[in-house]
Amino acid sequence: MAVALVTGGTSGIGAEFARQLAQRGYDLVLVARDEVRLSTVADELRALGRQVETFPADLSNRDDVDRVAARLEDESRPVDLLVNNAGFGMHVPLTQSDVAPHDLGFEVMCRTVLVLSGAAARAMRTRGHGRIVNVSSIAGMLAMGTYSSIKAWVTSYSEGLSVELQGTGVTVTVLLPGWVRTEFHQRAGIRASSIPNSLWLQPEQLVSAALRDVDRGKVISIPTIRYQVLAGLLRHAPKSAVRAVSGKISSSRKTPVNS
Repeated sequence: MAVALVTGGTSGIGAEFARQLAQRGYDLVLVARDEVRLSTVADELRALGRQVETFPADLSNRDDVDRVAARLEDESRPVDLLVNNAGFGMHVPLTQSDVAPHDLGFEVMCRTVLVLSGAAARAMRTRGHGRIVNVSSIAGMLAMGTYSSIKAWVTSYSEGLSVELQGTGVTVTVLLPGWVRTEFHQRAGIRASSIPNSLWLQPEQLVSAALRDVDRGKVISIPTIRYQVLAGLLRHAPKSAVRAVSGKISSSRKTPVNS
């Protein structure tokens, strides 16, 4: 039976990946910090007839990341598909003196993606097959602080990894979601009411399109025509225009502070 490991698999996009992969017949390894949520989601997936291994881990802790990497390289329990989804929004100024939030973002959304993708790739390459999915963001094509920078790195890294793995039977797909209706924005303290309804996606729609792209071996997955058009415009627009758009989006998303 095929096995998929999903980080951040207890909410939002990660939970939807877990559900749809379970429906496709995958057994699951769910990685997240919240053990209560892990148990709840695991029970839901087991009700679909799947075997589910829960793996409590804090991906800002390098020892925990190493434990997940070891699980990915455990040939007695091979993982066929990795979804690097764990992450969070960042709404902190680049100029603030406390760089701890930026360090946390780099640790969870850059270094962890590097370590886990590398571990999965080594094991999968030995077997001659496997799939790696890294969740990036359309925000990586904009200029909205640390989060945009991190997601730009995830996209570039994933493309580089796909080149390195050509001909090995292992594919890499990087997913660039737009705005998705999850608790992501609320957790980050980002006001989402200014985003037009036409730009919002449902997690089910996003993940279904992403998995179709994974099946095709597509390297960059941008679900829906509207976001594919938007990505094309961002690629070809003058950088000054991209910065102007980024500034407008950033200012519209600021949550007012009550006096």
